[in-house]
Order: sequence, then C-alpha cells, then structure tokens
Amino acid sequence: MDKFHIKKISEIDTKKLLQFYQVSFQYEKSILDNYQWRYRSEFNEFEPLILIIDNQICGHAGLIPIDLKINDKKQKAIWFTDFYITSEQRSKGYGKLLAEEWMKICPIQITICNDQSLKVFKKLKWSNNNSFVRRLKIYNYLNIVPTFRKLNKSSFIKDELQDFKLEELNNKTIAKMADLSEHNLLKKSVGLIRDENWFKWRILNCPYKKDFYIFNFKGNFIVVHIKLKNSLKILNIVYSSQPITSSIIKFFSKFSKKKGIDYLSYISNEKKIFDFFLPWQRKLNFACNAENISDTNVLNKNFDDIQFLDSDIDYI
Repeated sequence: MDKFHIKKISEIDTKKLLQFYQVSFQYEKSILDNYQWRYRSEFNEFEPLILIIDNQICGHAGLIPIDLKINDKKQKAIWFTDFYITSEQRSKGYGKLLAEEWMKICPIQITICNDQSLKVFKKLKWSNNNSFVRRLKIYNYLNIVPTFRKLNKSSFIKDELQDFKLEELNNKTIAKMADLSEHNLLKKSVGLIRDENWFKWRILNCPYKKDFYIFNFKGNFIVVHIKLKNSLKILNIVYSSQPITSSIIKFFSKFSKKKGIDYLSYISNEKKIFDFFLPWQRKLNFACNAENISDTNVLNKNFDDIQFLDSDIDYI
C-alpha cells in the first residue's frame, strides 16, 4: 500500500476537485458543479473526504448531513454518498480505510448503496436490510422517445386534475409541507427530520428545481420530478407526505401516458408478492451504523420512510 493522505474537500484545490468529479461521477453539470449544495455544506461543519495517493485524488467519500429522530430524541446523522475509489487503487484496502475515517465524522451513519459498497459496509459491521423497493411503472417498453418536449405548469392545469391541486413552488408551500412533515413525525419514534430548513435546501435551492411540480391531494403533498435521462422521459415521485396509494399511482399513470412519459418511479416499503419476479422492481440496499448499538437496531428495524429526495437517489 502506497503512502496516502485523507483530507476534507475544503482542503482541496477547487479546480482539481471539479476535474475529479467530472471523471468520477456521471451527474448533470448543474449538479456536478454545485457540490456545496449536493453535500449541504451550509447545514453544519461535516464535510466529504478525499483520498490522496502520490499527490493524486484517488478516492472520495461524500455525505449529506441530516437530523434524525431516534427514540424521540433529535440526533445528528449523515448519509453516505458518492463513495468512489479509482480503478487502479481498488482491492488494496483503501476503500475500507476511507470509510473508517469517514465514520469518525458523525456517530450515526445511514446509506442507500449499491452491492459493491455494501460489501465494504458489511466488513465494517454495519446493519442492513432490503425493506425498501424502487417501483417502476413502464409505459414505453420499446424505449423509443422521438423528441423530449419540455413540460410547463400550464400543461398540468389544462389536464383533468380531479382531487389534485397544483401548488406554487414558494416559501409558503414549503412551510406547509414542513408543518405536515413534523406533525407526521410526532407519531413515530424514529425518522428523518424534514423541517423547513431541509425542504428549502432540497427543493427551493435545488439546481434543477424548475423540473419539480408540487401537488396537493386531499391534504397530502406530493412532489414529482420530470427529467430526461438516456433518452428516456422519467417521472419520479420524489416525495409524498403520506404513503403512496393506488389513487395517486392511477392519477400519475394516466398523466404519464398522456404526456409520453416512458416510466414512473417511486420508493415503497410495502411488500408485494411479485417484487422477486419483476426485474424493474429493484430492492434497495439500506445500511446503517451507530456508536450506540441500540440506535443501530432501532434504525434497522423501525426506519420505514425513505424517499427520492432524502439522499442522492433522485439524481444519480
């Protein structure tokens, strides 16, 4: 193993850092360049880490700081995101070393990760489960999209909204969403604290907020993100203040078919018998770790609400 250093991203030259991000992560430019937003740097002092070998950036461990409610107590935590080791330095133990250093930042850590990263977390004795499923509703099986037509809010208004009301994307709506989120959390012993500060960061300050649409359905707030990726037009239900019901899916399915959406996607923790058989119903790897083993057990057993907006799932 060569001599290495692990540094905070604030200690790295910005130009070199952006060059590394461009090579390592396949994000849109607005997300790639805006890494201060991506890692919620204004929330607290927590920072992603960089692995340096022979004066070259060879690894990265990102994070998103959050507040969690665990056993009715507010605690600091971090999402593990953007974990990367350059190909020439893999299988040498650097990934484990970088993750161990990252774990010192905050005593409670959670992540949604791929199978390769999960192997590292298992070596570090993290708990994990597959309680969450990313569900897809596919409307264009041939994957043919001739032209991506930019959608605007007027197209929603002209449609038959039924019990759905399109909300303005502003501070007033965000405040209402935060109030409802905090009210819902009162009923739980564990969960993410999505307060007004969190909603402003994740929605109002988001570099692609123009692609968000907020609906009110019988007092339930639903946020959808419509995007183009790999020539596919995608509708992600990125947030819902209540569990996503068949009525919600029925409405957005009808809308998706009318607007030429190729597929609709959302996260659910509701188990269905066909999850194992359908390849597009993807089970998500949730992993967690805490210095207090009882906190780890509570998170792994009772944490039941993860949505696209919470981590980096919406834009990876």
